[in-house]
Amino acid sequence: MGKYDKILTIGLLILETFYFVLIKALPENAAKYPTFVCGLLIILTVILGIKSFTLKEKYEGKLFGDLQLKQFLFIIIISGIYIFLIEILGFFVTTFIYLLVAMIGLKADIKLSSVTSVGFCILIYLVFVVFLKVPVPSGFLI
Repeated sequence: MGKYDKILTIGLLILETFYFVLIKALPENAAKYPTFVCGLLIILTVILGIKSFTLKEKYEGKLFGDLQLKQFLFIIIISGIYIFLIEILGFFVTTFIYLLVAMIGLKADIKLSSVTSVGFCILIYLVFVVFLKVPVPSGFLI
């Protein structure tokens, strides 16, 4: 995997440089969040680069060798249902149900799944609706 990580690191740095140049064309207020995201991506890419260029470990397994087809198909199917229901039930209700069903379907603890689903919906609401004022699909429930 080291070879692929090195290629990925270089490719991501090129992409992030291009992204940063595009951000400079935005007005100052509109560029704040994209600049933050770009900075975060650069930091994570540098960490990946340091790891991939300094560690000499070899990957000796088959890529996606432990993929569980049932879980993969389960996520694909419920994602399709999620996309279909988002306009009917509303973004937050559908997202809560999707996350809860996905985590329980992947055999996560029910209490942890519930707390995570509620917490994620609250976080998304605060960031996108309250802070960024982004409209989200609303259905007949919320």
